[in-house]
Amino acid sequence: MKVLAIVALLACGAFAAEGPQCQAPNGGGLQPVLQEFTALIPTDKILELLLTSMTSDPETQAVMEFLSSSEFHQVVNLVQSQPSFKTLLDFACSDLYLDAAYYFNLLAGIFGFPEVRSHPRAIARAGGFRGLLLDILEVIPVDEIKALFEQKLASDYYLQLAFQKINSDEFGAIVDTLKANAAYVDMKDRLRGLGVDVDLIIDTINKIFH
Repeated sequence: MKVLAIVALLACGAFAAEGPQCQAPNGGGLQPVLQEFTALIPTDKILELLLTSMTSDPETQAVMEFLSSSEFHQVVNLVQSQPSFKTLLDFACSDLYLDAAYYFNLLAGIFGFPEVRSHPRAIARAGGFRGLLLDILEVIPVDEIKALFEQKLASDYYLQLAFQKINSDEFGAIVDTLKANAAYVDMKDRLRGLGVDVDLIIDTINKIFH
């Protein structure tokens, strides 16, 4: 769950102008591993699945409408304004050598898709937003990513150090404080109510990092 907090925090903000900061002294650590993970993910296939589902599935349309709404952005802004959120970002930068703020900003583009005017060739399964998640997970090479992570963890001192600190009581207390925040709980409950299988996402992340 502590690793999920780092990954889940990469989902809001505005596009960043510069590359990630907070680099480890040897150039290793979490950030270059994340970049290698990204290179393994077939983003074109995922985008086709997403756009197909957005044009044909009412549940996915409802989820994306909520994620792009001012209501959701207000909830996100409330979470980001909490001292526990800033503490998490500071800890990620100074102790984990992970520029979480940069990745927040980078992934914000998910909430600003232009209007879809054509239908991609990919065919998404029926079953709402959870079905879309399952389709996406099928094209992500989870086992290959897990193997790469284990290889890096065995050889990179700063990645080892990062995960020692992720499993520390200090980081656990930071995450627990954020998880207990009413705005954060409300955001998860709203996503669950729209059909977002939060537990499926958590389980998939845990398969990679545990």
